[in-house]
Order: sequence, then structure tokens, then C-alpha cells
Amino acid sequence: MPKLSIGIPVFNGEEFLPELLESLLAQTFEDFEILICDNASIDHTQQICREYERWDARVRYIRNQRNLGAVANFNRVFELSTAPLFKWAAHDDVHHKAYLETCVRLLEDNPEIVLAHSATAFIDEKSQLLPFDQETGSFVDPGTGRRYWADVPSIGDDPAAINRFWQILTRARWGTHMFGVVRREILHRTSLLPNFAGSDRAMLAELALLGRFRCANERLFLKRFHANVSAALDLKELRGFLSTDGKRYSRRLRQTKAFFGAPMGKPIGTMSKLACLMLVAAHSAKITVQSVGQNDPRMAADGYGWQGALTARARRRLRG
Repeated sequence: MPKLSIGIPVFNGEEFLPELLESLLAQTFEDFEILICDNASIDHTQQICREYERWDARVRYIRNQRNLGAVANFNRVFELSTAPLFKWAAHDDVHHKAYLETCVRLLEDNPEIVLAHSATAFIDEKSQLLPFDQETGSFVDPGTGRRYWADVPSIGDDPAAINRFWQILTRARWGTHMFGVVRREILHRTSLLPNFAGSDRAMLAELALLGRFRCANERLFLKRFHANVSAALDLKELRGFLSTDGKRYSRRLRQTKAFFGAPMGKPIGTMSKLACLMLVAAHSAKITVQSVGQNDPRMAADGYGWQGALTARARRRLRG
């Protein structure tokens, strides 16, 4: 059994998947398997995966008979894994060659750490780093001048579980910590990803109540912005991308339910659980007030949400 399982859920990922695989197979840490769970892609994803599977024995390709939706596919690829450490990888992101070695070392050297990651940089569709403004700490889109602030590495790295929980609620805006390396036994004690937009934060909130996160300060994780990224979908389209069951639901209600349920069953004591519930109530009230009159809070002016315009063809491609 390898020490680490890397799960790649993918749908129509032919454009960027090879670069992700190259960055993973070139890692200085080599004791891992790659599980690619293809959500019934209709492009050349299958051919690309079969080629890498033949080329490197660490790669295993699984194809779903139908599109399960992105959330179910993320959860399924974890369920297919077996190694004691696990990591999700988005098909369009890239990792520095020292990323895995750095994360695994953090976990081995710190038994109290449940998730290891690194600082994040943003890249464009050509794999070029977005310019970084040292004065404001933001990445700048050269085309629009819009600024983006990555989630800070210190999120979740606090001795107190309540403080970690609050940091996830209020500061994990991109949710990039979910792409860190996590102890499988700990991740298995969460509900994984519930079915709604932004469910990564709900899962991270559960993880934060089970232990500390630790991130290297080097920007070894590269998150890509491009025209076809799912974050450019509006909320109605995003709902269809995340799940194919066709059910209508309130994202806000599901999100609130997930956060209120996060402390349940966690080893933090009754008073701490009550404190978490109070924090969720306060944060939910604040978000409700802020979102009045806004159709899509991901498009806020302070660097949350990618505003790249999707063409009609790209939208159809993402939905399959």
C-alpha cells in the first residue's frame, strides 16, 4: 500500500489534466497512487488517462457510467482510496515538485496536525503566475485589474478548536485548504462534501474541529483561473454542475444546516459545541444582511469569485 492516495475527480478535463499529472508524477515524494475518477467525460479525458495509466503504474483510471455531479465524484474518489494519507487534486491546478514532500513531512513531524498544505499562488490558463502586489498582498488579473487575495496559510493552525472553526467560517473564502494532504482516518470522521456550492468550507469546518492544520509558507500550490473554470458559473449553473439529481434546494439552508451540524460528534466538549453554534448563528446573520440585494455573493468586489466570462459553448461543456 502506498503512503498517499491522490484523488482526481474530473469531467471534460482534457485541456489542463496533462499538466496536473505531469506536476504530480514529477514530485520529489514518490510513494503515492493517483486515482482518476472520470465523471463520464465526453472529450479526450479518457484517452489521456489511459495513456498515463500505461506509462506509470501509480496511475489508476476509473470511469463512471454516468455523470454523478462534481460533489458525488469528489466523495467517490476518496471512498476508492486506501492509503493512510489522502489528497484531492483539481484537474486544472498545478503543484510545485516539492509540494507532497513538504506536506508529508509536516504531518510526520507533527502528530497533532490533521491537514498539511502550502501557501497558494494564482496562475492563468497559460500557467503564468498572476502578478503579485507586495503592498496589498493580492494577485492582480492583468486583463481586468481585479485583485484576488489567497486564503492565508495560518487558517486552521490554532491550538483552540473554536478559533479554528471560526477561521474557516470567516477566512477560508477559496477553500484551497481542502486540496491539502489529510490523514484518511480523520477525513473519514467528517461528512465529506455535502451537496451545495461552497461545501468545501463545511467539510473544512469539521476537520478543523478534529485537529490543527499546518501550511508551509512557500507558494507550492498553484490554483488556476481560466475561462472554463466552474467558479465562473452563476449559482443556477453551478448547482447543475455540482449535482445531476435535478433537485431544487436552498443553498443557504443547506449551508447553515451543515455548519450547525459540524460540531456534532466532535471531541470538543458541550460548552465548545454551544459556542460553535453561537458562532454559526452570528456569522449566518451577518452573511444574510450582506447578501441582501446581491444575486451572487461570489462576485463581491474584494477578490472573491472569478469573473471570467464563459462562452455558451464553455457552459455547455461544463454541464456535459
